[in-house]
Amino acid sequence: MSDRTPVQRQRSAPTADWIAGVRARFPVERTIDDVLTRKLERRSLPAEHRTDPAALEKRLEDYLRAVTGQPDLEFANLQRLTGGASKEQFTFDLRWRPEAGARTTRKLILRMDPSESIVETHRLREAQLLRAMRGVVPVPEVLWVDPTPEHLGHPFLIAEFLQGTVQPEGGDRASGLGMYFAPELRDRLKDQFVHHLASIHRFDWRTPDLSAYDWPQPGTIDGNLWSLATWERAWHEDTLESHPLMDYAAAWLKANMPTVARPVVVHGDYRSGNFMYTDDLHINAVLDWELAHIGDHHEDLAYTASGILGCPDENGTMLVCGLLPRDEFFARYRELSGLPVDPERLFYFEVLNYYKMAVIAVATSLRTAHGRRTHLDAMMNLLSGFGYIALANLQRLLGPGGGR
Repeated sequence: MSDRTPVQRQRSAPTADWIAGVRARFPVERTIDDVLTRKLERRSLPAEHRTDPAALEKRLEDYLRAVTGQPDLEFANLQRLTGGASKEQFTFDLRWRPEAGARTTRKLILRMDPSESIVETHRLREAQLLRAMRGVVPVPEVLWVDPTPEHLGHPFLIAEFLQGTVQPEGGDRASGLGMYFAPELRDRLKDQFVHHLASIHRFDWRTPDLSAYDWPQPGTIDGNLWSLATWERAWHEDTLESHPLMDYAAAWLKANMPTVARPVVVHGDYRSGNFMYTDDLHINAVLDWELAHIGDHHEDLAYTASGILGCPDENGTMLVCGLLPRDEFFARYRELSGLPVDPERLFYFEVLNYYKMAVIAVATSLRTAHGRRTHLDAMMNLLSGFGYIALANLQRLLGPGGGR
């Protein structure tokens, strides 16, 4: 299927000239260009993605001894975590002596890139933002990061492992889609959920080290231009077949692109399934920051409030991420953030977010599964159905009477 046309053959085995042409056509942030280019340069390598646990254990232990300078550290219990559609995740126990501290044992998590991911992201970006957000919202502590394949064969970061609940008991929805929370859970979690999103958007991102990010200038389209270009480039690099609706949507998004008056940290995947809470119902971690960038706060708002991520309550009222009604979500956000909620911008980013979802599920997930470049080939195939729901929503929004 992937080799039916010259363009598809180039996607399967990209030449240096083809890669250069793609890079010139879709200007993205420096570090995003790095990971997308590396993906294309490695695509024609014949080996499918496989992780040998014994080899990983040896390489990881060697890395930890080197990075800590402690040959007597104790490393044990390397275990693969289920889930993790975009990254391979493992937990392990480490007993060592942190800087200026006593010898201690901690359970840690390793997040490692597969050969190709459902989303290609940069581990240093993720690590820098997690470190910046400590004390702003609850996030895991990052201990080490290597955005190169030098030590483990793939880029990775290592962070503390936090205990908590991601999906309520009895939940069986993939990736937090349509996640149901019982009334008592909603009542305790919903305000925290909105509060943390407002805190992310109020955060002064110019102060910490975010050198792996490009900084858009206020009052320009830079942030939105880079965001769209990232997904349009991924579509062009990964799709197994053309789709006129995607071409139309990209053209519409370019023609109607708003400026960003006040750039903020955009989480990029803020929803149920990407936060964790404790037994006493306090959110103790906001997770999955890999899609974060600097842009318009409406991008997060439109994504979080999208119907595809919602769930109805017992009376049939659709709830944002299964937690609170849409009007209440926006009202509480305005109160906590002090930022406006512009319906026209929400519509623009609703289109952008469904475009993004379609790229991930219709193009990239199938490409990674087709090439056996990921650890979850079966899941990548199943996600394509989610992508066609996103395409149907693009048709609804941009078709006759869609509100454009």
